[in-house]
Amino acid sequence: MDTFFKRKSTEKTEGTVDKASLKLLRVKARQTYDNIKNPVWCKCLHREINFNAQGFHHLLYDGLGHERSPSEQQYKLLLIPLIPSVLAVAPDATYKKANERINRKKSSPIKEIEYWGLTALVGRNRDVKVKVILKRVGAGQIIFWSVMRLKTSKKDH
Repeated sequence: MDTFFKRKSTEKTEGTVDKASLKLLRVKARQTYDNIKNPVWCKCLHREINFNAQGFHHLLYDGLGHERSPSEQQYKLLLIPLIPSVLAVAPDATYKKANERINRKKSSPIKEIEYWGLTALVGRNRDVKVKVILKRVGAGQIIFWSVMRLKTSKKDH
Protein backbone atom coordinates (compact mmCIF):
# COMPACT_ATOMS: atom_id res chain seq x y z
CA MET A 1 0.00 0.00 0.00
CA ASP A 2 1.11 3.51 -0.73
CA THR A 3 2.74 5.56 2.05
CA PHE A 4 0.01 8.14 1.47
CA PHE A 5 -2.23 6.23 3.91
CA LYS A 6 0.33 4.89 6.36
CA ARG A 7 1.36 6.28 9.68
CA LYS A 8 5.05 6.22 10.43
CA SER A 9 6.18 3.12 12.30
CA THR A 10 6.90 5.20 15.42
CA GLU A 11 3.19 5.99 15.72
CA LYS A 12 1.81 2.65 16.86
CA THR A 13 -1.23 2.39 19.04
CA GLU A 14 -0.58 0.81 22.41
CA GLY A 15 -2.59 -0.67 25.22
CA THR A 16 -5.61 -2.87 25.34
CA VAL A 17 -9.26 -1.99 25.18
CA ASP A 18 -11.96 -4.06 26.85
CA LYS A 19 -15.06 -4.95 24.81
CA ALA A 20 -17.53 -3.01 26.97
CA SER A 21 -15.48 0.20 26.77
CA LEU A 22 -15.05 -0.19 23.02
CA LYS A 23 -18.77 -0.76 22.52
CA LEU A 24 -19.58 2.40 24.50
CA LEU A 25 -16.91 4.35 22.62
CA ARG A 26 -18.33 3.19 19.27
CA VAL A 27 -21.82 4.42 20.25
CA LYS A 28 -20.55 7.80 21.47
CA ALA A 29 -18.23 8.19 18.47
CA ARG A 30 -21.12 7.43 16.11
CA GLN A 31 -23.21 10.13 17.81
CA THR A 32 -20.33 12.61 17.47
CA TYR A 33 -19.83 11.62 13.82
CA ASP A 34 -23.56 11.95 13.07
CA ASN A 35 -23.62 15.39 14.75
CA ILE A 36 -20.95 16.78 12.44
CA LYS A 37 -22.75 19.42 10.39
CA ASN A 38 -22.96 17.80 6.97
CA PRO A 39 -21.53 18.88 4.58
CA VAL A 40 -18.45 20.55 6.07
CA TRP A 41 -16.68 23.27 4.09
CA CYS A 42 -13.03 22.48 3.40
CA LYS A 43 -11.07 25.73 3.25
CA CYS A 44 -8.11 24.15 1.47
CA LEU A 45 -10.07 22.45 -1.33
CA HIS A 46 -12.82 25.08 -1.54
CA ARG A 47 -15.37 22.26 -1.59
CA GLU A 48 -17.97 20.66 0.62
CA ILE A 49 -17.01 17.38 2.30
CA ASN A 50 -19.73 14.84 3.06
CA PHE A 51 -19.75 12.52 6.06
CA ASN A 52 -21.54 9.26 5.36
CA ALA A 53 -21.71 5.69 6.66
CA GLN A 54 -18.80 4.61 4.42
CA GLY A 55 -16.39 6.92 6.23
CA PHE A 56 -17.44 5.75 9.68
CA HIS A 57 -17.31 2.11 8.56
CA HIS A 58 -13.74 2.62 7.32
CA LEU A 59 -12.71 3.75 10.82
CA LEU A 60 -13.79 0.33 12.14
CA TYR A 61 -12.83 -1.91 9.20
CA ASP A 62 -9.86 -1.88 6.83
CA GLY A 63 -10.06 -1.79 3.03
CA LEU A 64 -10.39 -5.58 2.84
CA GLY A 65 -13.39 -5.58 5.18
CA HIS A 66 -11.49 -6.98 8.18
CA GLU A 67 -12.28 -5.46 11.54
CA ARG A 68 -9.51 -3.21 12.83
CA SER A 69 -7.95 -4.10 16.17
CA PRO A 70 -9.73 -2.67 19.24
CA SER A 71 -6.79 -0.35 19.98
CA GLU A 72 -6.76 0.97 16.40
CA GLN A 73 -10.53 1.51 16.49
CA GLN A 74 -10.17 3.42 19.75
CA TYR A 75 -7.32 5.46 18.33
CA LYS A 76 -9.34 6.50 15.25
CA LEU A 77 -12.66 7.03 17.02
CA LEU A 78 -11.13 9.38 19.58
CA LEU A 79 -9.92 11.63 16.74
CA ILE A 80 -13.43 12.20 15.28
CA PRO A 81 -14.05 15.51 17.13
CA LEU A 82 -10.89 16.98 15.53
CA ILE A 83 -11.89 16.26 11.91
CA PRO A 84 -13.89 19.48 11.27
CA SER A 85 -11.01 21.56 12.68
CA VAL A 86 -8.54 19.94 10.27
CA LEU A 87 -10.87 20.69 7.33
CA ALA A 88 -11.22 24.29 8.51
CA VAL A 89 -7.54 25.11 8.98
CA ALA A 90 -5.41 22.76 6.84
CA PRO A 91 -3.23 24.98 4.67
CA ASP A 92 -2.72 22.51 1.81
CA ALA A 93 -3.37 18.96 0.71
CA THR A 94 -1.55 16.04 -0.83
CA TYR A 95 -3.29 14.41 -3.77
CA LYS A 96 -3.38 10.92 -5.24
CA LYS A 97 -5.37 9.54 -8.18
CA ALA A 98 -5.66 5.83 -8.88
CA ASN A 99 -7.75 3.33 -10.80
CA GLU A 100 -9.10 0.88 -8.24
CA ARG A 101 -12.03 -1.40 -7.56
CA ILE A 102 -14.78 0.52 -5.82
CA ASN A 103 -15.06 -2.24 -3.20
CA ARG A 104 -13.30 -5.46 -2.27
CA LYS A 105 -15.39 -7.75 -4.48
CA LYS A 106 -13.55 -9.05 -7.53
CA SER A 107 -16.62 -8.41 -9.68
CA SER A 108 -16.76 -4.71 -8.77
CA PRO A 109 -15.87 -2.24 -11.51
CA ILE A 110 -12.57 -0.40 -11.60
CA LYS A 111 -13.05 3.36 -11.40
CA GLU A 112 -10.93 6.43 -11.02
CA ILE A 113 -10.60 7.23 -7.32
CA GLU A 114 -9.11 10.43 -5.97
CA TYR A 115 -7.68 10.87 -2.47
CA TRP A 116 -6.67 14.01 -0.61
CA GLY A 117 -4.63 14.11 2.60
CA LEU A 118 -5.00 17.21 4.76
CA THR A 119 -2.76 17.76 7.77
CA ALA A 120 -3.10 20.39 10.47
CA LEU A 121 -2.19 21.12 14.06
CA VAL A 122 -5.45 21.15 16.02
CA GLY A 123 -6.71 20.76 19.58
CA ARG A 124 -6.92 23.25 22.43
CA ASN A 125 -3.24 24.16 22.22
CA ARG A 126 -2.81 23.37 18.52
CA ASP A 127 -0.42 20.62 19.58
CA VAL A 128 -2.04 17.59 17.95
CA LYS A 129 -1.02 16.89 14.36
CA VAL A 130 -3.89 15.14 12.59
CA LYS A 131 -4.18 13.90 9.02
CA VAL A 132 -7.61 13.51 7.41
CA ILE A 133 -8.07 11.47 4.24
CA LEU A 134 -10.83 12.41 1.80
CA LYS A 135 -12.03 10.28 -1.11
CA ARG A 136 -13.99 10.70 -4.33
CA VAL A 137 -15.06 7.87 -6.63
CA GLY A 138 -15.43 9.00 -10.25
CA ALA A 139 -17.31 12.29 -10.45
CA GLY A 140 -19.13 11.69 -7.14
CA GLN A 141 -19.07 13.64 -3.92
CA ILE A 142 -15.93 14.08 -1.87
CA ILE A 143 -16.37 12.12 1.34
CA PHE A 144 -14.50 11.77 4.60
CA TRP A 145 -12.50 8.52 4.48
CA SER A 146 -10.07 8.30 7.39
CA VAL A 147 -8.25 10.08 10.18
CA MET A 148 -4.90 9.51 11.89
CA ARG A 149 -2.67 11.27 14.36
CA LEU A 150 0.84 12.07 13.21
CA LYS A 151 3.93 12.55 15.28
CA THR A 152 4.67 16.22 15.89
CA SER A 153 8.15 17.66 15.71
CA LYS A 154 9.61 20.83 17.14
CA LYS A 155 9.46 22.51 13.71
CA ASP A 156 5.64 22.03 13.66
CA HIS A 157 5.17 24.51 16.53
